Amino acid sequence: MADPLSGLILASLASFPLGMATAGASLAAEPPLPLAAAAPALALPTLRHGRLDLDALQGKIVLVHFFATWCEPCREEMAGLSRLAGRLPSFAILAVDVGEPEVRVRRFFEAAPVPFPILLDGDRAALKAWNVAVLPSSFVLDPSHTLRLYAGGPVDWDDPSALSLLESLANPADAPVAGTLPPLNE
Repeated sequence: MADPLSGLILASLASFPLGMATAGASLAAEPPLPLAAAAPALALPTLRHGRLDLDALQGKIVLVHFFATWCEPCREEMAGLSRLAGRLPSFAILAVDVGEPEVRVRRFFEAAPVPFPILLDGDRAALKAWNVAVLPSSFVLDPSHTLRLYAGGPVDWDDPSALSLLESLANPADAPVAGTLPPLNE
């Protein structure tokens, strides 16, 4: 006879929708959304700046980064994202916290501030719209907000090849349709 507690634990694990990448793991190969397509809508409340709409950043390269404060690879990647934030003109980072209470997210960023907005996806609607299956996940949009790059897993944002790929997106007509972002190896 099967142990009812084991069945309950397995059912709970099966219902959890996200995987978590590990530092040093390879990045997910297949993007969850088609590259060279328009990005899905994104309009969410932020920790400090009211509601933010992706459409307000038209004309900028945008990195949409899905994460959670409980995700260790996500936490490790935040420092690199902070350094990246000031390196490129006409560039924006939107960090989207997934499914956590605002007070927990606020406490985390009071202890470790970042120079970009933190969006709150409490009901996971944005996560679903962007088909995110693993945290962290990063989508890079060109200035016309066409999806150009995707990384399912932590990225080494300090690697010169990452900066080079981002710079190549400044002119959408000349931008690569896809590229590979360097994984964060620890």
